[in-house]
Amino acid sequence: MIPVRAWFAVHPDGASLTGLAGLDLGRKLPILNRSRRYNPPARNLRFLSRPGKSFMLVPKHRLFVATLLAASTLLHCLTPVSVVAADPPAKSPEKDDSWSVIYLAGQRIGYSHSTVGPVEQDGKSIVKTSSVMNMTIKRFGQALVMKQSLDTDETPTGDLLRFRLEMANPPAAPQVTKGRVEGAQLFLTQEVNGKEKTTTQPWKPGVKSPAYQDRALKDNPLKPGETRSFESFFPEFAMIGTVTLKADDYQEVKLLNQTSRRLFKVSSTQSVLPGIVTDSFLDDDKETVKVSSSILGSTMELYLVPQAEALKALAGTELDLAISTLINVKPLLKVHDTKRVVYRVTIVGQNPAEVIPVGDTQSIKKIDDETAELTVIALPIPPTATVGQVGAEFLESSQYLQRDDERVRKHADLAAKDATDPAEIARRMEKYVHEKLDKKNFSTAMASAGEVARTLEGDCTEHAVLLAAMLRAKGIPSRVVVGLVYAERLFAFGGHMWTEANLNGKWVPLDATLGQGGIGASHIKLAHSSLSDNDPPAITSFASLMTVIGRLKLDVISAE
Repeated sequence: MIPVRAWFAVHPDGASLTGLAGLDLGRKLPILNRSRRYNPPARNLRFLSRPGKSFMLVPKHRLFVATLLAASTLLHCLTPVSVVAADPPAKSPEKDDSWSVIYLAGQRIGYSHSTVGPVEQDGKSIVKTSSVMNMTIKRFGQALVMKQSLDTDETPTGDLLRFRLEMANPPAAPQVTKGRVEGAQLFLTQEVNGKEKTTTQPWKPGVKSPAYQDRALKDNPLKPGETRSFESFFPEFAMIGTVTLKADDYQEVKLLNQTSRRLFKVSSTQSVLPGIVTDSFLDDDKETVKVSSSILGSTMELYLVPQAEALKALAGTELDLAISTLINVKPLLKVHDTKRVVYRVTIVGQNPAEVIPVGDTQSIKKIDDETAELTVIALPIPPTATVGQVGAEFLESSQYLQRDDERVRKHADLAAKDATDPAEIARRMEKYVHEKLDKKNFSTAMASAGEVARTLEGDCTEHAVLLAAMLRAKGIPSRVVVGLVYAERLFAFGGHMWTEANLNGKWVPLDATLGQGGIGASHIKLAHSSLSDNDPPAITSFASLMTVIGRLKLDVISAE
C-alpha cells in the first residue's frame, strides 16, 4: 500500500483544493468558474504495477496508504488465524528479477522493480526480497512524485524476520520504518523528520512477510473454490493483519496492447483494509500476470513487462487524481456560515453508521443497510474557555506533532502573543497558520509539524499538523481529523484534514486552510487521531476515507 495517501482535500473556500495525500489546499484554480457547475469526468483509477513474485504483493497492497496511504494509506474485520495451507512452501525460491509498468486510468505513471532470492545468513537459509516503486501523478495539474522501497528477510516458509520500508515524497523528508523479530518481540523503529523512535510490540510465530503471498500462490496453488487465510505483517500500518485468499477459476483476462489470456483468478482481502478486494491472475505456471484492485472508486492494475518498457519516460499526461474523486452534490450557499446541515449518506455495500462517527458536531440515523441521515452542526470557538480534561496523548509531543520543537514553539508564541485564554489562543493560531503557510502546494504527502514549521508550505495535512502541535505547545489538547469538506466552486465534496482543540470539554473544529475562526457544517468527519507515537502510524487515520471514496454518495436534505 504505497502511502500515496490519495486523500484529496478540497480547499473549503472553493478556490483551491488540497489533498490529504499531499494535495494542496491553497492553490488557485483559474479554470474553475462560479458561473457554471463543474462536473469532473468519471475516471477509473488503475494501478498497473508488477504482478507476481514476492514484490508484487508489496506494491499492490501498499499503493494507497499513503499514504494513493493513505494509505496508504493505507487501509479490518476477519478473525486472525494461523496459516491453514497444507504443506506451505518450504523451499527457497530461485533468484528472480522482475519489472512492471504502472498505469493510472489507462495512463502510465511509473514503474516498479523487484528482486527475490535465497541467501545464506548466519548459517541459515533466508529469502531476501527487495522492491522499489516510482510513481508520478497529478493533483490539480501539479506533479506529485513518490518512491517506495521495501526490503524484507523471511524464512523459506515465509515467516517475517526483518524489514525496512522507506517512503519518499519530496520535498518532505523520507519516512523510514524498520523492524526485526527477536523471539516473542518485534522491535520497531520509525523515522520521521530525521528522528528515530524505537518501540516494541508482541510477536507470535507464523506471521508472514508482506512479500509472502505471491510465492505461496505459486508453490502451493489453490484449487477452484478453495479459501486460505494467514496472518501477515503490514509495515505501513505497523500491525499484523489477516490475508484471506479465495480461488475462482480460469477466465479470459484483458492485458496490455489489446491482448488477452486465459488466466486463473485468485481474490484476496486484508483485515487492515476491509472492503478492498485485490484480484490476482495467474498463468499455468502459477506466475501472477496481472493484479487488479478497486479502491477510491477506481481500479488499480499492475502488469509484468520487460525492463526497457518499464523504464520508458512518462508522457506527462498522468491522471489528475484529485479531480477524479470529488463527490458532487447540489449547491450549498454560504456553506461555511451554515449552522446545521442534514445529509443523506449512501455507501454501497456498507452501513454509513458503521463508518461515520458521532460526537459533538455529528449525529447519524440509520435508514437502511446502505443509507443514513447525517446531521452536522457548527460548533464555534467559544468567547472564553478552559482546557478540557483529556488523555495525555492529546497533549504530548510525538513524531508528527513535535510540540517541543524549537520552531513550533516559536510559531506558537508569535501566534498567541499576549493571549492567555485558550479560546482566544486557538482563534489566533488558526488565523496565524492560515496566513503563515503562504506557499501552498500539492507535492507533499504528509510532513510532520516540525518540518512544516521550517518550510511553511504544504496543503491541508500540513496546516492541520502544525496547528495541532502549536496548540499543544500552549497546553491546549488537540487532534487531527480526516473527512470530507465542501468546495463551493466545484459543488462537490473532497477529502480533507483539519484540527480539533478541546475547549470547555468539547472538541471544537478549527480549519487553518480557511482561517475564519472556526467552521460551519460543511465538514463531514470520518476519523480523528491524536497522532500519538503509541497509536498506529498516521496513514491508518485515512483508512475510512480511502475505503468509502467511490462508493459514497451525498445528498443535501436541508441547510440552515
